[in-house]
Amino acid sequence: MKPRERVISLMLRILAHPYRFTRRDLMQHFGVSLDTVNDDINAIRSLGLTVEHEPERQYRLAILPDRTFKELKHLQPLSDEDKARINQALNYVSGKEALYLKKKLESLYDFQQLGLRALRKPALERLDRLAKAQKERLQVVLENYKSRSNQIRDRRVEPFMVDPEKDTVQAYDIDERDSRHFRLSRIERVHLTNIHWQYHSDHRTKITDVFRIADNEQVTVHLTLDVFAYNSLTEEFPLSLTYIQPGSEPNTYDFQSVVNHDFKGLLNFILSNALHIQIHSPPALRERVKEEAEKIVKKFQ
Repeated sequence: MKPRERVISLMLRILAHPYRFTRRDLMQHFGVSLDTVNDDINAIRSLGLTVEHEPERQYRLAILPDRTFKELKHLQPLSDEDKARINQALNYVSGKEALYLKKKLESLYDFQQLGLRALRKPALERLDRLAKAQKERLQVVLENYKSRSNQIRDRRVEPFMVDPEKDTVQAYDIDERDSRHFRLSRIERVHLTNIHWQYHSDHRTKITDVFRIADNEQVTVHLTLDVFAYNSLTEEFPLSLTYIQPGSEPNTYDFQSVVNHDFKGLLNFILSNALHIQIHSPPALRERVKEEAEKIVKKFQ
């Protein structure tokens, strides 16, 4: 990786996971020296961005805008000026990669704005404990987890993949005897145990789509959205911005992405915005929407 491209990648990594990585973490990830990481951080600072590291968080890094009031700093998304400065750095990368990085940045900006709770102390404590459990291969209890089935109960798990950007942790559910996908924002507390993993051979990582659904069987969908549907999709699922392009008609947007084969998450979005969406493919999605709509009509007849 070229030095300028590495600086961009390092910046994206810090943006995606504020207060998650130390300099040594980044050194190991990129396979460079500590001096090189420091040089890269100085290059980011030269753009006018604030790269912060706090002793109480083991000197983990974050890129945050400057604010007059310190207590507001951790709860503010990046400003338009901050975005412009970062986009200056993207001039070092050309072609398709630059387009991808710019779209990735936009999704991260929205993620930070919509996920401000991830920067607050209780959420950081949960992440710290999950990261420790993953690193040391320990079981944890996800206390008062709010599931999709409208149940609130403790879940004893072995966490093996934590992704704050997607608000997810993948873990082996010991009671269910299966690898499951949990939302970080639905966890009330994380209780760290001293019991080591017992089911490592059964851990199964799954692909997570933009609707935060884990499923290794993926299908490609193609939709056209109007402005209303575009706002609804990107506000609820900001990672979808990476897969949206301007449509062929004014005030329309083209969404193409792989999603889970059961269309979970996507179905709810379409049914909630049916008058603002056109389904192009696959035909199976159109049929599933019809089936779900008929169930709703039948229920209220």
